[in-house]
Amino acid sequence: MIRRTLTKWRASAFVRYALSYLSLLAIVLAVAIGYMCCYVDREVRNKTLESQINRLSRIAFQHEEYVSAMLNTAEQIGLSPFIEPFSFEEEPWRAYDLLRQLAPYTVTNSFCDQMYLRFAGDSHLYSSSSSMTLDMFANLLQYENVSRDALLSMLDNTKEMQIIPAQRVVSRLVDGSESEMVTFIVPLGMSLKSSKGSLVFLLKEAVYRDMFSDAIELGNNTYIFQGGRVLASDGDFDLPDDAVFSALAGLDDQASPAYVSFDCNGESWYLLALKNRDWGMRYAAVLRVSDLRGTILNGLWGVLLLAVPIAALGALLALYLAKRSIQPIRAISSLLPNPTGTGDEMKSILDGVQQLTQSNTDLISRLDRSLPMQRHEFVIRFMKGRFSSRAETVAAAAALGLNIDKPCYAVALSSVSDNEEQPFDLRKPPFAAENPDTVGIGVELVAMSVHLYLIFAGDAQAVSRMADCIREVSLEQRGHGVVALGGVQTDFSRAPTAYLEAATAYDNRFIMDDSRLINYSDISENMQDILPQARKITDGINHAIRLNNRGLLENKMDELLHFFRHTSMSPFAFRLLYNDVIDTLLREHADTWPKDAEPLAAYDIFSLSGCQSIDDLDALLRKLCDAILRTEDAPAALDGADEPSVISQVVAYMNEHFADSELSISAIAEAFNMSTARLSLAFKEMMRLSPLEYLTVIRVEHSKTLLRRTDLSIKEISQRVGYYDASSFIRRFKQMTGETPLQYRRSTEEET
Repeated sequence: MIRRTLTKWRASAFVRYALSYLSLLAIVLAVAIGYMCCYVDREVRNKTLESQINRLSRIAFQHEEYVSAMLNTAEQIGLSPFIEPFSFEEEPWRAYDLLRQLAPYTVTNSFCDQMYLRFAGDSHLYSSSSSMTLDMFANLLQYENVSRDALLSMLDNTKEMQIIPAQRVVSRLVDGSESEMVTFIVPLGMSLKSSKGSLVFLLKEAVYRDMFSDAIELGNNTYIFQGGRVLASDGDFDLPDDAVFSALAGLDDQASPAYVSFDCNGESWYLLALKNRDWGMRYAAVLRVSDLRGTILNGLWGVLLLAVPIAALGALLALYLAKRSIQPIRAISSLLPNPTGTGDEMKSILDGVQQLTQSNTDLISRLDRSLPMQRHEFVIRFMKGRFSSRAETVAAAAALGLNIDKPCYAVALSSVSDNEEQPFDLRKPPFAAENPDTVGIGVELVAMSVHLYLIFAGDAQAVSRMADCIREVSLEQRGHGVVALGGVQTDFSRAPTAYLEAATAYDNRFIMDDSRLINYSDISENMQDILPQARKITDGINHAIRLNNRGLLENKMDELLHFFRHTSMSPFAFRLLYNDVIDTLLREHADTWPKDAEPLAAYDIFSLSGCQSIDDLDALLRKLCDAILRTEDAPAALDGADEPSVISQVVAYMNEHFADSELSISAIAEAFNMSTARLSLAFKEMMRLSPLEYLTVIRVEHSKTLLRRTDLSIKEISQRVGYYDASSFIRRFKQMTGETPLQYRRSTEEET
């Protein structure tokens, strides 16, 4: 009974899902808790160390302010014209006046317990309240670690600042108290290297205790080092100075702030220190490592306590998801037979799917047989440029099991005999074996009796190798091997051009050696000089379309037809040139087509390849230009309801008065009661040219007519079309046409 229950539980899909979700939850929680523990450890540690570093920086700033104040006081007294050195033995009455002079400095340095002035060579010291001999000062101020003679020797040194570190001092100068003091002996006029005298500052331990006090709960010791000795210190731990010095020596003096760990008294400690600062001082703090770990542990306990309710909620969510996941499985399982009777829903579904797979083998076979038709449709759409982007093209090919995302591609055409088989499957040997990184698709163009192959590869050499492989296999298996290869392309939008190049190469098979691969590059050299000339006329067609000028367009179309009729080229080269012209027009005016219209509907690459004469090509191009002009007839709406009619009047006015050299945009705007800025904006929105550009087009087009039909000089023509001088006219003409008026006149004469 128990065994059957366990078996049933193991077979239950609900238990499987629940265990899977709970396992996933456990992994996620473990990772999250591990990350949070590391985060808390790092943040608490960094925050603690950062707070100590900030504290040391504050102490350093405050202490150095005190030192700077003492140095400034010594500097001011040394430079004061009212405080001049004297000998008490010779001029005792000046001591009284000096006491009054020192009073303001004593008040300013309120952090000092006592301040005394001694002039070099004098036997007395002076403060704001009294004066005394050096012997009396040394007798009344007794240092724990500095002898009387050493103190007097230091008072005689007026060349550099001297510091006596904190130590117990018995002072009977004021109240006879005993306290920790730090003593600074500063030369007067230290920056001037003066030997005028020195100032003695006595700082009680209370000053440093106030500096070291803070609101940080973590216990610490604070030190100020100077010249390899402890200048002052305070803290919660009893640590020998030698241990702290040893740890400090392990820090890089250039690193600031820096910290290092060390062991002392059976415990581990952190020493943090700023680098050496002014006057060779260094500020450091010592923390107990166990205290820092305790703070980190408190933070970790908070993370663990937060993880408990999250784990409970996650477990409930896992059970809920398992229940939701099992519902469709049970529904499907109930529709399928379960001959084993184990209650294993997953086993029932698996058996049912296997039965369905076996029963639908014929359907799968029919789908496989339809795949070539889908690939044929893909190739035709690709050749006609029906895909809007490269990504869409790659996705469509991937759905057919083809990875065409390669750097380059080309089109190859192969001859077909009367009883020809289907195109080669380039995914199979020997094609795939010899070209592992190349993808090819073959379809049959029945109307043209050729096989078309699209070849995608990593470089041009790989494309050529695949095409040559097609030729060799065709020659070996079918007895003929005429294969023509178009130019290698990289842009998928140039697929029509790639096809025309292959067709051009294929149509030249009768005059070329068809025993080898026929490349388009072998026959395309004669087009290099002709294409730029055709480009000039194409630019004129574009201008006519932008101006919405059907008369000018007819003239430009006639000019292009005349140029092609008097140019020595093959019909195949004409197709390529017309394809280039049409492609330029489609790209230039793509923004004028309505969103629901298809520009390429007016142009089909296979229709172009079927044109057998220049007249056929001319009719196709005129049809496309007419379609573009119909879209140009509906300009975008302007802000003002009457502005389109006004701009039409402006256009008519410019067409009538273009030869007036005084004609200007400001004059036109004034004539039509518009601002120059508004006229320019509205004109460009409607005409897609600025008023100045439109005026230049009119003048240049009229000058072309005069250059072709008259013998007028360049200067006369420039004046007739509205230019003051011939140089301005020549410059504008060349900007529009790419050649000077004289060059244009000669080229038209050569054509006729």
